[in-house]
Amino acid sequence: MTYVIGIDPGLHGALALLEFQSGDPHPTIHFARDMPLAKVRGKDQLELGVLAGWLCEPRFLADEPHVWIEDVHAAPGQGVSSMFRFGYAAGAITGLVVGLGLAITQITPQRWQHIAGVGDKGPDAARHRAGQLFPRSAQLFERKMDHNRADAALIAFAGWHSL
Repeated sequence: MTYVIGIDPGLHGALALLEFQSGDPHPTIHFARDMPLAKVRGKDQLELGVLAGWLCEPRFLADEPHVWIEDVHAAPGQGVSSMFRFGYAAGAITGLVVGLGLAITQITPQRWQHIAGVGDKGPDAARHRAGQLFPRSAQLFERKMDHNRADAALIAFAGWHSL
């Protein structure tokens, strides 16, 4: 068995823990969760303590999971304030993973989407592909707002295929 965590970073990202067993074409999703948030002065803020607890949950496993995180960059046309908040959150998540001593690798969106077979670039493409790859957990990706969970699961899937 191999365990992999995929992280779609940012305030409204998600993380997913997958278990891969030899001979099973469909990995098991142990969890797919949205980033834990709290309102601070009316704005969303990451609850890093909760996130640390989630990342430590799989520590009981014989093989510590490898973490794959999307390699993110600023996008043209986005506001300075929103990009700062996004970059701060992505950096805090990466720092937390490193601080916990977990193995971490970054993967570009283009690479994980290619490996996971997300052909269409539409807003629901990742959710639909995640439902195909993880039929036992398709309910996790049913709502439009579950696209970040789908991304996290597909990042983990692509990471495992990159090992």
